[in-house]
Amino acid sequence: MILIMSTSPSSIQPLKTPLHWPSLIQFVLSALVGFLLLGVATIIALTSLAQYFASGSGGSDPTQSLMVAASLAFVGVLVLPSAWYAWRHIAHPDIEPIYRPEPRNFGLILTILVIVLVGGALLLGNWVSQYSSIAWVLLPLLNIIATGLPTLWIVYIGTRGLLPSSPRRTWGVFASGLVLGPTIILILEIILLIGMGILALLWIMLDPSLANQLNGLVFRLENAVSNPDAILNILLPFLLNPVVLFLGFASITVLVPMIEETFKPIGVWFLAGQKISPAQGFGYGVISGAGFALFENLGNTSSGGEVWALVAGSRISTLLLHCFTAGLVGWALASAWRQRRYLRLAVTYAIAVLVHGLWNGLAVLSAASSLQGMTNIPLPANLQQIGAFASVGIIALGVIVFVLFISFNSILRRNQETMPPPSSGDGQASNPPGEASQPSSAIESSLPTTEINSPFPIPPRDNPPMPESDSHPQVAGEIPPTAPESNI
Repeated sequence: MILIMSTSPSSIQPLKTPLHWPSLIQFVLSALVGFLLLGVATIIALTSLAQYFASGSGGSDPTQSLMVAASLAFVGVLVLPSAWYAWRHIAHPDIEPIYRPEPRNFGLILTILVIVLVGGALLLGNWVSQYSSIAWVLLPLLNIIATGLPTLWIVYIGTRGLLPSSPRRTWGVFASGLVLGPTIILILEIILLIGMGILALLWIMLDPSLANQLNGLVFRLENAVSNPDAILNILLPFLLNPVVLFLGFASITVLVPMIEETFKPIGVWFLAGQKISPAQGFGYGVISGAGFALFENLGNTSSGGEVWALVAGSRISTLLLHCFTAGLVGWALASAWRQRRYLRLAVTYAIAVLVHGLWNGLAVLSAASSLQGMTNIPLPANLQQIGAFASVGIIALGVIVFVLFISFNSILRRNQETMPPPSSGDGQASNPPGEASQPSSAIESSLPTTEINSPFPIPPRDNPPMPESDSHPQVAGEIPPTAPESNI
C-alpha cells in the first residue's frame, strides 16, 4: 500500500519576491519626466504672469506662454500614473488589480459628454480667442478640454474589450507614446531636415548661379524680417522650384510617415518579449499612437490666436489617423511575434505609411491652395481646384479611417470571444502565449505571482487569467485534495 502525504499550508514558507527591475526603471523615468515637465510648466507660467502684471494690461500677451505651460503640465500629469502603478507593484508585488466591469451605457454617456464638452470648448474658445484680455485666462483650459477629451474617446473606441486589466502596463504604454515616441521622432526628423539641407547646399555648390541667388535671398530676408507677406513673396519662387517641390513633397509623404509609423507604437515595441496577442497589439498600438497624437496636437494648438478653434477642431481627425495607423502596426507586430507572420507585418507597415503619406499629401495640397491671392507671384492656374479636391479627399479619407477603426475593434473583439483557447497537447486548454503559467502544485500556488522577461518600460500584465480546463476550479493558495489510498 502506498500512502500519499500532503503538506499543511502552515509549513509552506513564502519566498521573498525579488525586485522587479523593469518596474523600478519605469517608476524612476516616469516620475522624473512627470515632475520635470510640471516644474518647467510652473516656471514658464510664473515668468509669463510676472511680466504681464509688471508691464500692465498693455504689455505683452501671455496667452501663448500660458497655453504652452498648461500643455506641459497636462502631459506631466498624464505621465505620473505610470510611475504610481510601477511603484505600487514594487511595494506590493503580490497585489493583483481588481477587474471592474464597464458600467452600463458607459460608451454612450462618454460619447455624449465628449460631443457636448468639446463642442462647447471650441465655440467658447473661438469667441474668447478674439479678446486677448480674457484669452490668457480661459484658453489654456479650453485647449486641454478640446484636445484631451477626444483622445480619451478615441482610445476607448479603439481598445474596448481588447486589453487585460493591467493599469501599470496600459499607463506605461501611454507614457511611452506620449513622451518617448515624440522625442525620438523629433530627433530623427531634425536629422532628416539637416540631411536635406546638406543635399541642398551640395546642389547649390554645383551651380554658381544658385549660390548668387542664395546670397541675394538672405539679404532680402534680413530686410523683410518683420513683414510676413514680404517674406512669403521672397521665398515662394524658391519653394516652387521643381527640385525643392519634389524633395519637400517626398519628405512629407514618404520619409516622415516612415519614421512616425515606426516609432509611434513604441509602447508596443517594449512588449516584444511578452508575445501579446494581435488584438492586444492593436489595443496597445492605439494607446501609444494616442499619446503621440496628443503631444503633437498640444504642440500645434498651444500657439493660440484667432484661428485656434479651427486648428483644434481639425486636429481631431489627425488624432484618429495616428491611433488607427499605430494600432495597425501594433497588431502586425504582435502577429509577427506570436504567429511569425512577418509578411503581414511588412504589408501592414506599408499600408500604414501609405495612408499616412496620402493624408499628409492631401493636407499640403489643401494648405497650398490658400496661397492664392496672398502673393503676387504667379501660381499654377488649377491650384485652387486641386486644393478643393484635396479638402474633399481629406474628409473622405477621414470617414474611411473612422469606419475601419471601429470595424477593426469589433472584429478583434468578436474573434477573442469566439476563438477557443489553444490546446496544450494534453487535452486541456493552455495559457495564451506570453502569459504566466498557472501553478500546478500547492507550493507554487501559494507563492506570489512574479513577472519575467519584461523589457523597459512596460512590465507584463499583472493578472494573468487562470487556464480553462474541464476540471473543477481551484482557489489559489488551497491545498489540492489528496488522492485516496490505493492498493497495488
